[in-house]
Parts: sequence; structure tokens; C-alpha cells
Amino acid sequence: MLRSRFRLLGFSLVVLAASVIAQAQGAITGLDFPGSAGVTRTMRFKFVNPQSNGLPIYGPGGNGVTYIWRAYPRQQPGYYTAFFWANDDGQGNINTFTWVGGGVADTYYGAHPYPRLPDVNRHDWEISIEQNDYVNGTVVYDRWYTQALRVWSDATGKHHEFYWDLPNTDASHRVTRDSPTSWGNRNPPAPALTWGDAPWNPGKEVWSGILRGFQIYSALLSLSDIQSEANTPLSTAAGRNNIWYLNLNPTPTDISDKSGRGHHPVWVGSQRPALYVASTPTPSSPTNLVVSWNTDLTDRNGPRFQLCCDLEQAIRLRDSPVPVLGK
Repeated sequence: MLRSRFRLLGFSLVVLAASVIAQAQGAITGLDFPGSAGVTRTMRFKFVNPQSNGLPIYGPGGNGVTYIWRAYPRQQPGYYTAFFWANDDGQGNINTFTWVGGGVADTYYGAHPYPRLPDVNRHDWEISIEQNDYVNGTVVYDRWYTQALRVWSDATGKHHEFYWDLPNTDASHRVTRDSPTSWGNRNPPAPALTWGDAPWNPGKEVWSGILRGFQIYSALLSLSDIQSEANTPLSTAAGRNNIWYLNLNPTPTDISDKSGRGHHPVWVGSQRPALYVASTPTPSSPTNLVVSWNTDLTDRNGPRFQLCCDLEQAIRLRDSPVPVLGK
């Protein structure tokens, strides 16, 4: 009888453990942008004056900035914006871009899909810089990418590396550009790190698809550190010491900084992307739960129970897009 009671209690502990594990899994969320056709004015958020808050365009002292994010592009004709470090002065026209005067732009970069002009329906991955578009690699729509851009400055110039399909980092999966030393030495009138739309063409270059998993570091991370941070944020010393902004699961109502550094972006205008929530299969029971007990009634401490399980085998989440209507 006593052993039967222990078995029943052990089974209850197994059920309770599985329930706790299931509840511990946070929702996977993101920002589901409708593309330019779904926006009347603009749909973007920005970090105002990052250069005054520890994130100059090429990092403190030119020592680098590293961006990691997750992107799910959907096909749309024309242009996309994942993000720009650039001028965002609110004019919303070409003068925002060519703020130097005489049709000249300076001190910006971006990384996103770019159309194969004159074909506006097919795209390649690009670094946008120096009033030019450097491309390498075909955009495949309706799939997830983990991406990284790292930039830095030294005596030879400004350097940019866009890895558009991590963990792949070979020459066919990256875009690079080395800019001259004369590039990017003066701040624009209204520096901003802007995500989701182009400040100089609002509503016409909106991201089409989902953006999430934002990780920004005020340093040049090595490729091995980037791989580790993409898999497990803050898993490296460089990542922990230089995290600038972190929000892995943003929502239209919460894009706040989760890194503890207090670098909170703001929405521009009133339009918001929809909320993306990943679908989750029904949790299966852990396969390696073990319950054991000691039924020696002479044990002054009474019966002892042990419960073990592998958290990673308890629940699996499948990150497929299931948009939920937002504001």
C-alpha cells in the first residue's frame, strides 16, 4: 500500500514538472510588417541620437557595432527596410537623405533586400551605403533568416560585413563593403537607428514580413561570438560586456530594452505592425523523467523522492509564422 502511494505521488510529481516546464516557455513574438501597400504614412521605430548614448555609427572610438536580428521576408515589389543608421529629421523627403546638400548623402548604412532593377519583384541581399547598393545573394521569401551586420572604422577606412543567413558565413552568404576614410565622419542633423521604414521615403520602403530577435552590441564581435550570441544571447564575455539593446520577443506595445541598459526606442507616427506569435505544438511528456524513492521506514527523514528531467526534451517550439491582428 505504501509503495502504491509513493508511485501515485511520483506520477503526480512528473505531471507537475511537465506543467511547470510548459509554463516556463515564454511566447515567441515579433513585429509583422504589412509592407508598403499596407501603410499610409509610415511604420517604423527609432533610437534617437544613438551617438550620444553609446552607439556612434561605427561604435565608440570606431571600435565597432554588431547587430543580430531575425527576419522573415515576404515578397513585395520595390524596396524594403530592415534598418538604417542614418538621418531621421522628420522631413520625410529626399532632403532627409541628401542632408549634406547638392544631392550628397553621408554617414549612413543599412542592410536589407534590394530589387533587381528594372525588375522590382525579385531581390538580393544588400548593404546600402555611399549612395550605392552592394548586393550578393538571392532573397528567398517566406522563410526565416538569422542575420548579422558588423561595422567598424580604422586607419584604412570604414568596414561593413552583412551575414544574411547565419550560421553560414562563407563568401556566398555575405555582403561586404570597405568605404574610404572620408566616409561617415560627421553626424547628420538628426542621427537615428531606424527599423522598418526609410526616413526619407516613409510608407514606400516598409519591411514586408516579420522582424524579431533584436540584439545590438556596441563593439565588434568576432564571428564565433556572433554565432554563440545568435544561439544564446549574452553567452559570451564580449556579448555580456557590450550589449546595448536586447528584445528577442518584441510586440507592437513593447519594444523596450530588455538588456538593462535603458536604450528604449520610440515609434514614429501612429501605425503599428501586427503582432506575430509563433505556433507551438502540444507539449509532449519528457522522455527521461525518473522518479525514485526510498521506502525504508527506519529512515528518520522519511521517504525520499528524486525527480530528473531534460528541459530541452520536455517541450519543442516550432517557429512558424502565425500573425495575429494588431492595431
